[in-house]
Amino acid sequence: MKFEFLLAIIPCILMAFIIYKNDKKEKEPIREIVKAFIMGMAAIFLTLFLSSVLGFDVVVVNNSSFGELMLYSFVYIALVEELSKFLFSYLFVRKNENFNYLFDGIVYFVCVSLGFALIENLLYAVDGDLYTTLLRGFTAIPAHVFFGITSGYYYVLYMRNKFNNKKGYRVYLLLSILFPILLHGFYDFCILIDHPKFTYIYVMFMVVLYYISINKIEQLKEKDDLIKKKNK
Repeated sequence: MKFEFLLAIIPCILMAFIIYKNDKKEKEPIREIVKAFIMGMAAIFLTLFLSSVLGFDVVVVNNSSFGELMLYSFVYIALVEELSKFLFSYLFVRKNENFNYLFDGIVYFVCVSLGFALIENLLYAVDGDLYTTLLRGFTAIPAHVFFGITSGYYYVLYMRNKFNNKKGYRVYLLLSILFPILLHGFYDFCILIDHPKFTYIYVMFMVVLYYISINKIEQLKEKDDLIKKKNK
C-alpha cells in the first residue's frame, strides 16, 4: 500500500517542480506553492459535494449509450471538476501579491490542479490498484497539468486585457472556464468509450495537448520578457 501512495504522490510533485523550474522571472515562494496545492485538495471536496447534491454521483456501466457517456464525461465529470478547480484557483490568485507576472498564473493554476489530482490519486491508491495508480501518473496527472495551463493562460489574458481596459476582456475569463471543461470532457470520453479507434484518438489528443501547453508556456514567458524590459 505504501508503494501505491508513493506512486500517487511523486508524479504530482514532479510536475509541480517542472512548472516551478520554468518560472524564470521571479520564483514563487514555496509557501505559496504549498497553499495552491492545499486549495486544489479542497477543490476535490467541493467536487464531491456538488456531484452528490446535483445527483451526479453516478457510475457509468458497460452498456451505457453514446449519449450517456457524453453526458457523463462532459457534465458529470468535466464540468463539476473544472468549475471547482477554477473557483479555488480564482480565489487564490485574485488578491495574491505574488501574482505579478503572467507566467505566475500558469504556476498557481497548475499547482491547484495538481493538488486536486493528488487527492484523486490517493483515493485510487487506497483501493490498492497498483496498475491504475501507475497508469494515472503518465496520463491523468499530465492531463490535469494541461487543463491547468489552459485555464491559467486564458485567465492571465483576461487580467491583462482588463487592466489595459480593452474591450471584450471578459471573453478570456469565459475561455478560462470553458476550454478546460471541453478538453477534460473529451479526455474522459475517449477513455470511457472503450473503442480501439478512440484509443488512438486519445493518444494523439494527449500529444496535441502537450504541444499546445508548451506553446502557451512559451508565449507567456515571452510576454513577461517584454514586460520586464519595459519596466527597466
